[in-house]
Amino acid sequence: MRVAFITLGQSPREDIMSDIGKYLKGIEYVEYGLLDDLTLEEIEREFKPLPNELAYVSRLRDGSEVKLSKNKVTSRLQELVSKVEGSVDLIVILCTGDFNIRSSKPVVYPSQALISKVTEISPRTLGVVVPLESQVDMARKRWCRVSEVTGIIVWSPYSGTEEELTRSAEVIKGSEVVVMDCLGYSIAHKKLLETATNSRVIVPREVVAELITEFSRRL
Repeated sequence: MRVAFITLGQSPREDIMSDIGKYLKGIEYVEYGLLDDLTLEEIEREFKPLPNELAYVSRLRDGSEVKLSKNKVTSRLQELVSKVEGSVDLIVILCTGDFNIRSSKPVVYPSQALISKVTEISPRTLGVVVPLESQVDMARKRWCRVSEVTGIIVWSPYSGTEEELTRSAEVIKGSEVVVMDCLGYSIAHKKLLETATNSRVIVPREVVAELITEFSRRL
């Protein structure tokens, strides 16, 4: 089985694969990034979000954070999926944003997987973490359909500090479950938040890894 991991930023995403990799024994994978061949100047010119526009956040190869317009990355994402689909069995989008990509191969959308996981748990109350202020309304609409949202905090996995996350966690402390709604959130971030909130914490990296493992077993 061969899997394509596609990030909205630049590959390789060593930060993500360090958590997911342990689940990929016997599975071949290749990484692609929407911004792999672009300079910072080109990225800012082509993908910078407009004021009040829904934006996604990702990581460049040097570890720095980049904010991207959802509308502007969607067409480029479709182009990249169409380019690589012939050489893989499964495509994984490394973003919890909402996309509708056409492909001849199965595509894993972490947003859908995350919603299914939390719905399955069926918590009475839910705390949510997102990386950008512009995503708060989107997150509220998404997660209010699943459970009573006790609070939404904004913390970037790329530019925020652990102290800031712990301090912000007071807002969602006591929630039965906390969902960290971004692929940038690591297992280490999960453990930190578990301690700060005394809640069960769900991160998409683990959910995605479980799906890939299940898919490989069916082949």
